[in-house]
Amino acid sequence: MTKNGRRGLFLLVATLANMLLTFIIIIALIVLWSLISQKLGITANTMAPAIIVAFLAAVILSGLIYSKVLKALQKRPDLEERFGLLKK
Repeated sequence: MTKNGRRGLFLLVATLANMLLTFIIIIALIVLWSLISQKLGITANTMAPAIIVAFLAAVILSGLIYSKVLKALQKRPDLEERFGLLKK
């Protein structure tokens, strides 16, 4: 596989992982809100704003995690050889 092919594959896998992480965080936040609202006796009318907040929080959190992981991967010395992502 060429360097550009490996780079494309790396970016595809990283993007899919970021989307999966976003989905997992959204589901976790919605479940958490459902449990909290049930314990506090809050009505179901608060679910729509909770979904919006969960989506925004998930996008922000997954973006932060994604950037931290990519920064950690950039510190690896063999990343240039494998994927051609770093330019020294």
